[in-house]
Amino acid sequence: MKKKVLHVINSMLPGGAEMLLTNSLTPGGLCEHTENHLAYFMAPSYLLDKLDKNVQVHFLDYKGGLDVLRLISKLRRIIQENKIDIVHSHLNPSDVYTHFACPKNVMHVHTMHTTYSMDKETAKLKLKTEKYFYLNKKATNLIFLSDFAKNDFFNSINFRGRAFVLNNFVSDDFFDRKLARQQKQHHQLKLIAIGSLKPLKNFEYLLEVFVYLKNYNISLDVFGSGNKEPYENVTKEKELKVRMMGHSQNLKDIIVSYDMFIMPSKFEGFPLSVFEAMASGVPLMLSDIPPLRSIVIENAIYFKLDDAAATAQQLIAILQEKTDIISMAAKAKLYAEQLVKRETYINKLLQIYQQLTM
Repeated sequence: MKKKVLHVINSMLPGGAEMLLTNSLTPGGLCEHTENHLAYFMAPSYLLDKLDKNVQVHFLDYKGGLDVLRLISKLRRIIQENKIDIVHSHLNPSDVYTHFACPKNVMHVHTMHTTYSMDKETAKLKLKTEKYFYLNKKATNLIFLSDFAKNDFFNSINFRGRAFVLNNFVSDDFFDRKLARQQKQHHQLKLIAIGSLKPLKNFEYLLEVFVYLKNYNISLDVFGSGNKEPYENVTKEKELKVRMMGHSQNLKDIIVSYDMFIMPSKFEGFPLSVFEAMASGVPLMLSDIPPLRSIVIENAIYFKLDDAAATAQQLIAILQEKTDIISMAAKAKLYAEQLVKRETYINKLLQIYQQLTM
């Protein structure tokens, strides 16, 4: 008999964690092995349409604040009425609320999607609540996206529970593409950046870089949801070759038309967009931060976040073909095939579920 799993997440708005969860529950994925329920607190999106038809979806319509007790009570009823075996939560505060809702006889595991010590986005009160009511408990089970993220967490928290490492995965659609470029377009360099328009993604730094690139045929398109106006004001005022493209549901077809993927993030966990680019055969240029170096290793060009002029010079060298990005992309695609295929993720997740219920 299949185990019954309840997946819990804050919202279904597109993001790394939400895409990961959705792609694990699309046809041919986890539903081949487990009976799956999905509970989300708020904000439905087109991602729900991608789910396998056998996934039972529970919209909790969370209003925030004083609605917490109703939310926890509803989660508990879902767990009990559907005889759930394992509850798998994602992101803060779903981990804490799920912890309170989960009966003692039902296993709860939570995926940490950020590098804990570098998380400047989550409100301090939420972090303190998570630490006191959940992370310090001996019965806590955590999944980390990389060994780096796990070690960082252990250096930050006196953790007494069980810990597992499970890399994110990329939708098979990205691997189905041929190498994005057999060779770069001569005399031009088209860059793509992907991510929500938030401070931690640090797209402001790329605007600083492009101030030094006005006289070169190098352009950048940024795809991601958020307020474009502040960025567009800068690009217009300084006449930069940068476009804010907004959110797109079709990145697998869009990304292959670019010469290089660039990410200037200040911190990351295990960013899917990096591996989507890698799987598509698009060369990578990433901020030189430990989380990215630990998972991408030599399969990217790295740049510092405190010297826009130097970063610009790296891009000029690529434009002038002084740096071989084509061979790097081919090796990176092979690396991604070994690391981030959905089948590998599903098998390892099932092993974790098995260990939890033994």
